[in-house]
Amino acid sequence: MKHYELLYILPGKYTEEEMEGISVKINELVKKHGGEITLTDNLGAKKLAYPIADVQVGNYLVIEFNSEPEKIKELGGELKLTPEVLRFGIILKKLKTQEEIDGEKIRKEKMAQKQKAEETKAEPAPKVSLEELDKKLGEILEGDII
Repeated sequence: MKHYELLYILPGKYTEEEMEGISVKINELVKKHGGEITLTDNLGAKKLAYPIADVQVGNYLVIEFNSEPEKIKELGGELKLTPEVLRFGIILKKLKTQEEIDGEKIRKEKMAQKQKAEETKAEPAPKVSLEELDKKLGEILEGDII
């Protein structure tokens, strides 16, 4: 068995309850093809880079699962026929240990805290008077221009 990740996009028109039902349907499809689901995650709604079937916003969902490689093609074929799914991608993924998952969460939290601190810490540039600016411009113009 190998470890895979399935990312699929649903149109933004669905409510949370409808998305939950579709998600259960996709999970059952993965299980039907011999997949053991290890993780499911809703990444939320995001604006699409380009419209797909007149849809501007898509809900991104991720499923990680273990499966036999020969079953993946069959799963992809059925996902293509699922009308609710705009796009999907299945990739082979390295199985992470719980320590790696926890470490990744801690790194993400630290990065978010650091970014938030930088945003609040950012000071406006000091104002320069017109006289200082004029003096500096004069110095530049007096120098040799090549």
